[in-house]
Amino acid sequence: MKLKNSKSWATRGARAYLFALFGVFVAFSIRYSLHAFLQGAIPMTFFIANTILIALLYGYLPSLFTILLSIPLAFFFFVPPFDSFDVPTPQDAFVFISYILIACIAVVILEWLQRERYKAELLTRVSNSNFQLLSQASSSLKKLRSNSSPQE
Repeated sequence: MKLKNSKSWATRGARAYLFALFGVFVAFSIRYSLHAFLQGAIPMTFFIANTILIALLYGYLPSLFTILLSIPLAFFFFVPPFDSFDVPTPQDAFVFISYILIACIAVVILEWLQRERYKAELLTRVSNSNFQLLSQASSSLKKLRSNSSPQE
């Protein structure tokens, strides 16, 4: 059975984007507080963790929003030279692109899994509904047969 509304598993609206924005703020705050220790290492890790969490809870659109917010923040504050948009070294660019690719792959996989989970839930509901309808029809037929059978 094909279900077209399995795409609508996630809650929509401004709330999802507010949580995504708050998550980026928290990820930035954690990374910024550890900046003296981490320096230029793992600039996107906390942002990716936030992106995965938002994808798990609210779907791919708010998580793509977090990626779009995280890229300039991480690039400006946590990639040497710090506090500038200067061109990074090829190694930094490779790490940055790989982080973005990993985040996008995680978002796609989570979206696919959530849609399949929701589809299974919808199929279960349809199956239960069909079973209830068949049970009611069966009991109605039994009552009809018992009422129409010759009485002795």
